Amino acid sequence: MPNDNPPHSDKRPHDLRSTLTKRQILDGARQVFLLNGYAGTSIDQIINQSGVSKGSIYHHFDSKDALFRALIAAEAERIARALPSVDQDDPDPCSALRQIGLAVLETLNNPATIATLRLIIGALGRFPGLGEEFLRNSLGQTAKQIAAYLDLRATAGNLRIRSSRAAAEEFARQCMAHVMERVLVPHKPCLTEAECTAVVEDILRNSDIRRDTGRTAGEQAS
Repeated sequence: MPNDNPPHSDKRPHDLRSTLTKRQILDGARQVFLLNGYAGTSIDQIINQSGVSKGSIYHHFDSKDALFRALIAAEAERIARALPSVDQDDPDPCSALRQIGLAVLETLNNPATIATLRLIIGALGRFPGLGEEFLRNSLGQTAKQIAAYLDLRATAGNLRIRSSRAAAEEFARQCMAHVMERVLVPHKPCLTEAECTAVVEDILRNSDIRRDTGRTAGEQAS
Protein backbone atom coordinates (compact mmCIF):
# COMPACT_ATOMS: atom_id res chain seq x y z
CA MET A 1 0.00 0.00 0.00
CA PRO A 2 1.54 3.34 -1.01
CA ASN A 3 2.49 5.79 1.70
CA ASP A 4 0.87 9.18 1.01
CA ASN A 5 2.70 10.93 3.82
CA PRO A 6 5.51 13.25 2.72
CA PRO A 7 9.06 12.23 3.68
CA HIS A 8 10.02 13.16 7.25
CA SER A 9 6.42 14.27 8.01
CA ASP A 10 6.86 12.95 11.56
CA LYS A 11 9.79 15.30 12.09
CA ARG A 12 7.71 18.48 12.31
CA PRO A 13 5.84 17.59 15.54
CA HIS A 14 9.17 16.55 17.07
CA ASP A 15 10.80 19.82 16.02
CA LEU A 16 7.87 21.78 17.43
CA ARG A 17 8.04 19.92 20.74
CA SER A 18 11.78 20.50 20.89
CA THR A 19 11.35 24.23 20.20
CA LEU A 20 8.65 24.57 22.85
CA THR A 21 10.72 22.66 25.40
CA LYS A 22 13.75 24.85 24.71
CA ARG A 23 11.62 27.97 25.12
CA GLN A 24 10.21 26.58 28.36
CA ILE A 25 13.73 26.00 29.67
CA LEU A 26 14.86 29.50 28.70
CA ASP A 27 11.77 31.07 30.31
CA GLY A 28 12.42 29.20 33.54
CA ALA A 29 16.13 29.95 33.43
CA ARG A 30 15.50 33.65 32.93
CA GLN A 31 13.39 33.86 36.06
CA VAL A 32 15.96 32.02 38.18
CA PHE A 33 18.98 33.88 36.77
CA LEU A 34 17.27 37.25 37.31
CA LEU A 35 16.42 36.32 40.88
CA ASN A 36 19.74 34.78 41.91
CA GLY A 37 22.29 35.98 39.35
CA TYR A 38 24.53 33.63 37.39
CA ALA A 39 26.66 32.47 40.33
CA GLY A 40 23.67 31.87 42.62
CA THR A 41 21.75 29.76 40.11
CA SER A 42 21.91 25.98 39.88
CA ILE A 43 20.64 23.61 37.22
CA ASP A 44 18.33 22.04 39.81
CA GLN A 45 16.70 25.43 40.43
CA ILE A 46 16.16 25.84 36.69
CA ILE A 47 14.66 22.33 36.52
CA ASN A 48 12.21 23.18 39.30
CA GLN A 49 11.24 26.50 37.73
CA SER A 50 10.89 25.30 34.15
CA GLY A 51 9.22 22.00 34.99
CA VAL A 52 11.41 19.89 32.71
CA SER A 53 13.74 17.01 33.40
CA LYS A 54 17.50 17.27 33.79
CA GLY A 55 17.81 15.14 30.68
CA SER A 56 15.78 17.67 28.68
CA ILE A 57 18.00 20.51 29.81
CA TYR A 58 21.21 18.71 28.92
CA HIS A 59 19.71 17.60 25.62
CA HIS A 60 19.43 21.27 24.61
CA PHE A 61 22.32 22.80 26.55
CA ASP A 62 25.71 21.31 27.38
CA SER A 63 26.12 23.25 30.63
CA LYS A 64 24.86 26.09 32.77
CA ASP A 65 27.30 28.34 30.89
CA ALA A 66 25.78 27.34 27.55
CA LEU A 67 22.27 27.88 28.88
CA PHE A 68 23.17 31.33 30.20
CA ARG A 69 24.77 32.34 26.91
CA ALA A 70 21.72 31.11 25.01
CA LEU A 71 19.47 33.17 27.26
CA ILE A 72 21.49 36.36 26.67
CA ALA A 73 21.57 35.64 22.93
CA ALA A 74 17.78 35.25 22.94
CA GLU A 75 17.43 38.58 24.77
CA ALA A 76 19.68 40.29 22.22
CA GLU A 77 17.57 38.83 19.42
CA ARG A 78 14.39 40.07 21.13
CA ILE A 79 15.76 43.61 21.24
CA ALA A 80 16.95 43.47 17.63
CA ARG A 81 13.48 42.34 16.50
CA ALA A 82 11.79 45.10 18.51
CA LEU A 83 13.77 47.89 16.84
CA PRO A 84 12.29 49.32 13.63
CA SER A 85 14.29 49.81 10.47
CA VAL A 86 15.77 53.21 9.74
CA ASP A 87 13.71 55.11 7.15
CA GLN A 88 16.30 55.24 4.37
CA ASP A 89 14.05 57.53 2.28
CA ASP A 90 13.78 60.31 4.86
CA PRO A 91 15.77 63.27 3.45
CA ASP A 92 16.15 64.86 6.91
CA PRO A 93 18.88 63.11 8.96
CA CYS A 94 17.70 64.66 12.22
CA SER A 95 14.13 63.50 11.63
CA ALA A 96 15.19 59.95 10.78
CA LEU A 97 17.60 59.67 13.69
CA ARG A 98 15.11 61.24 16.09
CA GLN A 99 12.64 58.47 15.27
CA ILE A 100 15.13 55.63 15.54
CA GLY A 101 16.69 57.14 18.68
CA LEU A 102 13.30 57.24 20.41
CA ALA A 103 12.69 53.62 19.39
CA VAL A 104 16.09 52.56 20.76
CA LEU A 105 15.52 54.35 24.06
CA GLU A 106 12.00 52.95 24.40
CA THR A 107 13.30 49.41 23.84
CA LEU A 108 16.32 49.74 26.13
CA ASN A 109 14.22 51.51 28.76
CA ASN A 110 11.91 48.50 28.97
CA PRO A 111 12.05 46.84 32.44
CA ALA A 112 12.81 43.47 30.84
CA THR A 113 15.82 44.94 29.04
CA ILE A 114 16.99 46.76 32.18
CA ALA A 115 16.87 43.45 34.06
CA THR A 116 18.87 41.72 31.32
CA LEU A 117 21.54 44.43 31.36
CA ARG A 118 21.90 44.03 35.14
CA LEU A 119 22.23 40.29 34.68
CA ILE A 120 24.98 40.73 32.09
CA ILE A 121 26.91 43.18 34.27
CA GLY A 122 26.78 40.74 37.17
CA ALA A 123 28.21 37.94 35.01
CA LEU A 124 31.04 39.84 33.31
CA GLY A 125 33.61 38.36 35.69
CA ARG A 126 32.93 34.93 34.19
CA PHE A 127 32.02 36.09 30.68
CA PRO A 128 34.28 39.11 29.93
CA GLY A 129 33.15 39.48 26.32
CA LEU A 130 29.45 39.01 26.93
CA GLY A 131 28.59 42.72 27.06
CA GLU A 132 30.22 43.46 23.73
CA GLU A 133 28.59 40.39 22.18
CA PHE A 134 25.18 41.45 23.48
CA LEU A 135 25.50 44.98 22.11
CA ARG A 136 26.67 43.71 18.74
CA ASN A 137 23.71 41.34 18.42
CA SER A 138 21.08 43.73 19.80
CA LEU A 139 21.99 47.23 18.61
CA GLY A 140 24.55 46.25 15.99
CA GLN A 141 22.13 45.89 13.10
CA THR A 142 20.52 49.24 13.90
CA ALA A 143 23.93 50.92 14.00
CA LYS A 144 24.71 49.44 10.57
CA GLN A 145 21.41 50.77 9.21
CA ILE A 146 22.16 54.23 10.61
CA ALA A 147 25.62 54.19 8.99
CA ALA A 148 24.11 53.16 5.64
CA TYR A 149 21.51 55.91 5.95
CA LEU A 150 24.16 58.54 6.72
CA ASP A 151 26.15 57.42 3.69
CA LEU A 152 23.06 57.87 1.52
CA ARG A 153 22.38 61.33 2.91
CA ALA A 154 26.01 62.36 2.43
CA THR A 155 25.90 61.16 -1.18
CA ALA A 156 22.67 63.09 -1.72
CA GLY A 157 24.27 66.23 -0.32
CA ASN A 158 22.09 66.44 2.81
CA LEU A 159 25.03 66.42 5.20
CA ARG A 160 28.78 66.20 5.53
CA ILE A 161 30.22 63.65 7.90
CA ARG A 162 33.70 62.27 8.51
CA SER A 163 32.76 58.67 9.29
CA SER A 164 29.23 57.33 9.01
CA ARG A 165 30.15 54.17 10.88
CA ALA A 166 31.76 56.03 13.79
CA ALA A 167 28.83 58.45 14.01
CA ALA A 168 26.29 55.60 13.98
CA GLU A 169 28.12 53.65 16.67
CA GLU A 170 28.47 56.77 18.82
CA PHE A 171 24.77 57.50 18.44
CA ALA A 172 23.89 53.98 19.65
CA ARG A 173 26.39 54.22 22.53
CA GLN A 174 24.93 57.53 23.66
CA CYS A 175 21.44 56.04 23.72
CA MET A 176 22.73 53.15 25.82
CA ALA A 177 24.60 55.51 28.16
CA HIS A 178 21.41 57.36 29.07
CA VAL A 179 19.76 54.09 30.10
CA MET A 180 22.65 52.90 32.27
CA GLU A 181 21.66 55.05 35.26
CA ARG A 182 18.44 53.07 35.45
CA VAL A 183 20.44 49.87 35.22
CA LEU A 184 22.75 50.80 38.09
CA VAL A 185 20.08 52.30 40.37
CA PRO A 186 17.40 49.60 40.86
CA HIS A 187 14.60 51.81 42.20
CA LYS A 188 15.09 54.72 39.81
CA PRO A 189 12.04 55.08 37.54
CA CYS A 190 12.34 54.42 33.84
CA LEU A 191 12.62 57.36 31.47
CA THR A 192 9.33 59.00 30.58
CA GLU A 193 8.41 59.70 26.96
CA ALA A 194 9.26 63.38 27.45
CA GLU A 195 12.64 62.46 28.95
CA CYS A 196 13.39 60.12 26.05
CA THR A 197 12.61 62.92 23.60
CA ALA A 198 14.88 65.32 25.49
CA VAL A 199 17.69 62.74 25.54
CA VAL A 200 17.54 62.19 21.77
CA GLU A 201 17.49 65.93 21.11
CA ASP A 202 20.54 66.33 23.35
CA ILE A 203 22.41 63.53 21.54
CA LEU A 204 21.64 65.09 18.15
CA ARG A 205 22.55 68.58 19.34
CA ASN A 206 26.00 67.43 20.46
CA SER A 207 26.79 65.09 17.58
CA ASP A 208 28.58 65.53 14.27
CA ILE A 209 25.38 64.39 12.62
CA ARG A 210 23.54 67.45 13.88
CA ARG A 211 26.27 69.95 13.12
CA ASP A 212 26.82 68.70 9.58
CA THR A 213 23.21 69.11 8.44
CA GLY A 214 23.44 72.87 8.03
CA ARG A 215 24.69 73.04 4.47
CA THR A 216 23.28 75.84 2.36
CA ALA A 217 22.03 75.39 -1.18
CA GLY A 218 25.19 77.12 -2.43
CA GLU A 219 27.39 74.73 -0.47
CA GLN A 220 25.55 71.70 -1.86
CA ALA A 221 26.00 72.99 -5.42
CA SER A 222 29.70 73.68 -4.99
